[in-house]
Amino acid sequence: MILIFLRILFGAALGYTLYQAWQNGQANLERGDILNAYYVAVSVGLAVLNAIVWAPFIGGKLSDPLTGTITKSTYVERPNYFLRFIQWLDNRGLRRATRWLCFIEGIRRPLQPTQFILGLNNARAGSWLEKVFAREVFRFNNVQNCIQAYQVLRRHGIDPRPHTNTEVNIVLMSLEREPRPRPEMLVLPKATTPVRPQRNPKIKLFDGVPVQQYESKTDSTRVDAASPPTDGRHTGEGALGGSPRASAPHMVWLQQLWARIWRFIETH
Repeated sequence: MILIFLRILFGAALGYTLYQAWQNGQANLERGDILNAYYVAVSVGLAVLNAIVWAPFIGGKLSDPLTGTITKSTYVERPNYFLRFIQWLDNRGLRRATRWLCFIEGIRRPLQPTQFILGLNNARAGSWLEKVFAREVFRFNNVQNCIQAYQVLRRHGIDPRPHTNTEVNIVLMSLEREPRPRPEMLVLPKATTPVRPQRNPKIKLFDGVPVQQYESKTDSTRVDAASPPTDGRHTGEGALGGSPRASAPHMVWLQQLWARIWRFIETH
C-alpha cells in the first residue's frame, strides 16, 4: 500500500511540475529569469523518485514470464502447531471440523496455501466454503491446485482467469482445446506374391568364378523354335537312310547350312 501511495504522489507531483514549467515558458518568453531551470531540476528529482517506486513493478512484469516458475512455484512452510492439528483431523476423516478450522487458519495466515488446499479438499460440493477456498487456492502458482480450483469455480459459474502466472494460463488454455479425432484407418490391398527374377548368368560376383549357362523356359523355347526339325523329311536323313545322332558343337553350323539348302530345294 505504501508503494502505491508513493507512486500516485510522485507521479502527480511530476506532472504538476512539468505543467508549471510549460506555463512559465509560455508566459515569460522574453524574460531572463531562472524559474525554468528550477522546474527542470525539480522535474529531474521527481523523475528519479518515480523510477525508484515504479522499478519493482515494471521489472516484475518484464521478468515474471522467465523467472516466475523459479521464484513463485514453491514456498517454505513455517512450523505451525495449529496447522498440524488440522492435518491430524484430516487424517482422521473429520471433514466438518477440518474445513472450518482451515477457514480460521486462512484468516490468520492468508499467505500460505496449505490450509486453503485442505479446506478445498474437505469442503462440501457446491457450498459457499468450497467457492471461498477455490478462490484462495487460485491465487497461488501451483499448476495442479490451480486447475482444481478453476474447475470448482467453473461449477459455480465463475471464471477466475487470467492468472498472474503465465504457466498456469497456458495450462488452463490447453484444457479448453478439444482433442483431435482419431484418424480413419487406411485399408490397403493385400500384396501379391513377388515374381522371383531370373539370374543373369553373365554376372560374376567376383573374379575367378566360371560363367554357368542357365536357360529359362522362354529361352529354351526360343532356341527350339529357331533350330531346324530333326525328322528325315526336312533334313534329308530319312532319304539317305541314316540314323540321327548327336553332332559336335563345331558341326552345328554345317547342319544348319545343309538344312537351309534342302529346304530351298523342296520349296522350289
